[in-house]
Amino acid sequence: MNLILVPLDTSEVSAEALQHAGELAKALGSKILLAAISDVVVKNAMVELMESERITAEQALHVYLDEKAADLAGYGVEIDTMVVEARDPAAAITDTAASKDADMIVMCTHGRTGAARWLLGSTADRVIRSSSVPVHLIPVR
Repeated sequence: MNLILVPLDTSEVSAEALQHAGELAKALGSKILLAAISDVVVKNAMVELMESERITAEQALHVYLDEKAADLAGYGVEIDTMVVEARDPAAAITDTAASKDADMIVMCTHGRTGAARWLLGSTADRVIRSSSVPVHLIPVR
């Protein structure tokens, strides 16, 4: 297994996948690709950092990815980062996995149920159904 894709949306929930990805990559000798999937929600979450630091949304996402890559430094694996612009996060994740030849996707589920899941959909569910590579899904705690 050469490459593990870890899609992040800047939420604390999505970052829970980092430890799992780090352990898998170390055990399998894999490289990790952290991908910030940038949509309207993610851009809105970055507004506070952007205002305080006077930087663009894309720069803020790169700062975020650098922080998360630093969190994985202790695993001793190679880590790359990228920002992916997306209207459809699930499609962006599966497209990125395909274009980067990822062998696995490691991601967390936000754990929405009932009306929230019906209204907002489940990105994780859509990724599982459309991915051509295995998806290691971490349930929300």
